[in-house]
Amino acid sequence: MPDMTVPAVLFALVLLILLGQWLVVRRAKSMRGQTVPEQLVHACQSVEGSDHSVNSFEDRSDMNVLVAFDAPNCGACRKMAPALANIAERYPGRVFCLSVVEHRTLAQTLRIMGTPTMLLVRNGQIVGVFVGITPLSRLFQRLQFTWPEIVPVDTSSGKLEKPVIPL
Repeated sequence: MPDMTVPAVLFALVLLILLGQWLVVRRAKSMRGQTVPEQLVHACQSVEGSDHSVNSFEDRSDMNVLVAFDAPNCGACRKMAPALANIAERYPGRVFCLSVVEHRTLAQTLRIMGTPTMLLVRNGQIVGVFVGITPLSRLFQRLQFTWPEIVPVDTSSGKLEKPVIPL
């Protein structure tokens, strides 16, 4: 009878990895509907290079942003960086990238378990959470659905473009 130790260990390892991913996604989905913590409001207002005229959230209910938590040594975060830069061009002053290293207590408060994690905020409530690499088209679709009143900037011509709201 052949030794089944190696296949059994590999199978257990795969199950542990899948369980870990399931827990990360489940915990992220549990954030939906929560009010944005005050720490996050302050972190978004203090991001370097941010436009304070757009980012002066007088009240959490004024907050319509996409917050991306990343890590400096994360390969998936580096792959998402161009997509986030594209979104930041189309929605100026509404996209914030926060490092889990620099904002450790905030990441712990929000229970961020994996990077990249993106929080979609509408009127001070977390309405969407994306964990891992997310296609740019899916992010744009969700932004247009979540923020129908915010018109994205057409970066090719410098004009505002009409939002497309899915039916």
